[in-house]
Amino acid sequence: MTKAKLQNVKALLKLYRKILHSVNNNLYYLDEEVYVTSRRHLSDLVNSLVEFETQEEKRNFDDRVNSYHKSLSLLELLDKAAVMVRDYPDKGRIYYDILFRYYFDNYIYTHEEIISVLEISRSNYYRYFDQAVECFYMHLIPVLKSENYEVDDDLVPIKYS
Repeated sequence: MTKAKLQNVKALLKLYRKILHSVNNNLYYLDEEVYVTSRRHLSDLVNSLVEFETQEEKRNFDDRVNSYHKSLSLLELLDKAAVMVRDYPDKGRIYYDILFRYYFDNYIYTHEEIISVLEISRSNYYRYFDQAVECFYMHLIPVLKSENYEVDDDLVPIKYS
Protein backbone atom coordinates (compact mmCIF):
# COMPACT_ATOMS: atom_id res chain seq x y z
CA MET A 1 0.00 0.00 0.00
CA THR A 2 1.38 3.40 -0.90
CA LYS A 3 2.06 5.96 1.78
CA ALA A 4 -0.58 8.29 0.30
CA LYS A 5 -3.24 5.57 0.33
CA LEU A 6 -2.31 4.67 3.92
CA GLN A 7 -2.77 8.34 4.91
CA ASN A 8 -6.16 8.41 3.13
CA VAL A 9 -7.37 5.33 5.02
CA LYS A 10 -6.26 6.90 8.30
CA ALA A 11 -8.13 10.10 7.40
CA LEU A 12 -11.27 8.08 6.62
CA LEU A 13 -11.01 6.28 9.96
CA LYS A 14 -10.63 9.60 11.80
CA LEU A 15 -14.00 10.68 10.42
CA TYR A 16 -15.83 7.87 12.23
CA ARG A 17 -16.23 9.63 15.60
CA LYS A 18 -17.06 12.96 13.97
CA ILE A 19 -19.76 11.46 11.76
CA LEU A 20 -21.26 9.47 14.63
CA HIS A 21 -21.33 12.55 16.87
CA SER A 22 -22.84 14.68 14.11
CA VAL A 23 -25.55 12.17 13.24
CA ASN A 24 -26.48 11.63 16.90
CA ASN A 25 -26.72 15.38 17.48
CA ASN A 26 -28.73 15.95 14.32
CA LEU A 27 -31.15 13.16 15.17
CA TYR A 28 -31.58 14.63 18.64
CA TYR A 29 -32.42 18.06 17.19
CA LEU A 30 -34.68 16.51 14.57
CA ASP A 31 -36.54 14.69 17.34
CA GLU A 32 -36.94 17.96 19.23
CA GLU A 33 -38.24 19.70 16.11
CA VAL A 34 -40.79 16.94 15.46
CA TYR A 35 -41.86 17.01 19.10
CA VAL A 36 -42.49 20.75 18.95
CA THR A 37 -44.48 20.29 15.72
CA SER A 38 -46.51 17.21 16.63
CA ARG A 39 -46.04 16.67 20.37
CA ARG A 40 -44.65 13.21 19.62
CA HIS A 41 -41.07 12.01 19.54
CA LEU A 42 -39.52 10.76 16.32
CA SER A 43 -39.58 7.21 17.65
CA ASP A 44 -43.34 7.51 18.23
CA LEU A 45 -43.87 8.42 14.59
CA VAL A 46 -42.63 5.23 12.99
CA ASN A 47 -46.10 4.16 11.85
CA SER A 48 -47.72 7.55 11.63
CA LEU A 49 -47.20 10.78 9.74
CA VAL A 50 -46.23 14.23 10.91
CA GLU A 51 -48.45 16.95 9.57
CA PHE A 52 -46.28 19.64 8.08
CA GLU A 53 -47.63 23.08 7.36
CA THR A 54 -46.04 23.23 3.90
CA GLN A 55 -44.61 20.80 1.35
CA GLU A 56 -41.27 22.60 1.69
CA GLU A 57 -41.09 21.70 5.39
CA LYS A 58 -41.84 18.06 4.56
CA ARG A 59 -39.22 18.00 1.79
CA ASN A 60 -36.57 19.53 4.09
CA PHE A 61 -37.40 17.01 6.81
CA ASP A 62 -37.16 14.09 4.35
CA ASP A 63 -33.87 15.38 2.96
CA ARG A 64 -32.37 15.62 6.43
CA VAL A 65 -33.50 12.11 7.39
CA ASN A 66 -32.04 10.74 4.13
CA SER A 67 -28.75 12.52 4.79
CA TYR A 68 -28.51 11.06 8.30
CA HIS A 69 -29.37 7.63 6.96
CA LYS A 70 -26.51 7.84 4.43
CA SER A 71 -24.09 8.83 7.19
CA LEU A 72 -25.24 5.95 9.39
CA SER A 73 -24.94 3.58 6.43
CA LEU A 74 -21.31 4.62 5.96
CA LEU A 75 -20.63 4.02 9.66
CA GLU A 76 -22.20 0.57 9.39
CA LEU A 77 -19.87 -0.27 6.51
CA LEU A 78 -16.86 0.84 8.55
CA ASP A 79 -18.13 -1.27 11.47
CA LYS A 80 -18.45 -4.32 9.19
CA ALA A 81 -14.88 -3.90 7.97
CA ALA A 82 -13.65 -3.53 11.57
CA VAL A 83 -15.35 -6.81 12.57
CA MET A 84 -13.74 -8.51 9.59
CA VAL A 85 -10.36 -7.23 10.80
CA ARG A 86 -11.09 -8.66 14.27
CA ASP A 87 -11.80 -12.06 12.74
CA TYR A 88 -8.74 -11.98 10.49
CA PRO A 89 -6.62 -15.03 11.43
CA ASP A 90 -3.17 -13.38 11.37
CA LYS A 91 -3.00 -10.84 14.25
CA GLY A 92 -6.59 -9.74 13.59
CA ARG A 93 -7.44 -9.34 17.26
CA ILE A 94 -4.48 -7.06 17.99
CA TYR A 95 -5.22 -5.04 14.84
CA TYR A 96 -8.83 -4.68 15.90
CA ASP A 97 -7.87 -3.63 19.45
CA ILE A 98 -5.57 -0.95 18.06
CA LEU A 99 -8.08 0.36 15.51
CA PHE A 100 -11.00 0.23 17.93
CA ARG A 101 -9.21 2.15 20.65
CA TYR A 102 -7.66 4.71 18.31
CA TYR A 103 -10.57 5.34 15.94
CA PHE A 104 -13.86 3.81 17.10
CA ASP A 105 -14.07 3.93 20.91
CA ASN A 106 -15.97 6.83 22.50
CA TYR A 107 -12.95 7.47 24.71
CA ILE A 108 -10.12 8.93 22.65
CA TYR A 109 -6.94 6.98 23.39
CA THR A 110 -3.45 8.27 22.58
CA HIS A 111 -0.87 5.99 21.04
CA GLU A 112 0.94 5.86 24.39
CA GLU A 113 -2.21 4.81 26.24
CA ILE A 114 -2.89 2.03 23.75
CA ILE A 115 0.69 0.79 24.05
CA SER A 116 0.22 0.67 27.82
CA VAL A 117 -3.19 -1.03 27.70
CA LEU A 118 -2.09 -3.65 25.16
CA GLU A 119 1.27 -4.11 26.91
CA ILE A 120 3.33 -4.19 23.72
CA SER A 121 6.55 -2.46 22.78
CA ARG A 122 6.48 0.88 20.96
CA SER A 123 8.19 -0.56 17.89
CA ASN A 124 5.71 -3.45 17.65
CA TYR A 125 2.80 -1.09 18.21
CA TYR A 126 3.71 1.29 15.40
CA ARG A 127 4.42 -1.61 13.05
CA TYR A 128 1.08 -3.20 13.97
CA PHE A 129 -0.69 0.15 13.68
CA ASP A 130 0.17 0.54 10.00
CA GLN A 131 -0.52 -3.15 9.38
CA ALA A 132 -3.91 -2.75 11.07
CA VAL A 133 -4.80 0.17 8.80
CA GLU A 134 -3.73 -1.85 5.75
CA CYS A 135 -5.77 -4.83 6.96
CA PHE A 136 -8.77 -2.56 7.46
CA TYR A 137 -8.40 -1.24 3.91
CA MET A 138 -8.08 -4.78 2.56
CA HIS A 139 -11.44 -5.64 4.18
CA LEU A 140 -13.18 -2.32 3.52
CA ILE A 141 -12.93 -2.50 -0.29
CA PRO A 142 -14.94 -5.77 -0.60
CA VAL A 143 -17.50 -4.43 1.92
CA LEU A 144 -17.95 -1.28 -0.16
CA LYS A 145 -18.21 -3.29 -3.38
CA SER A 146 -20.82 -5.59 -1.84
CA GLU A 147 -22.92 -2.49 -1.15
CA ASN A 148 -22.43 -1.20 -4.73
CA TYR A 149 -19.89 1.47 -3.85
CA GLU A 150 -16.96 2.27 -6.11
CA VAL A 151 -13.88 3.81 -4.54
CA ASP A 152 -11.73 6.32 -6.40
CA ASP A 153 -7.98 6.66 -5.87
CA ASP A 154 -8.51 9.11 -3.00
CA LEU A 155 -10.75 6.57 -1.20
CA VAL A 156 -13.91 8.56 -1.75
CA PRO A 157 -16.83 6.09 -1.79
CA ILE A 158 -19.29 6.66 -4.63
CA LYS A 159 -22.66 4.90 -4.34
CA TYR A 160 -24.06 3.23 -7.44
CA SER A 161 -27.63 1.96 -7.46
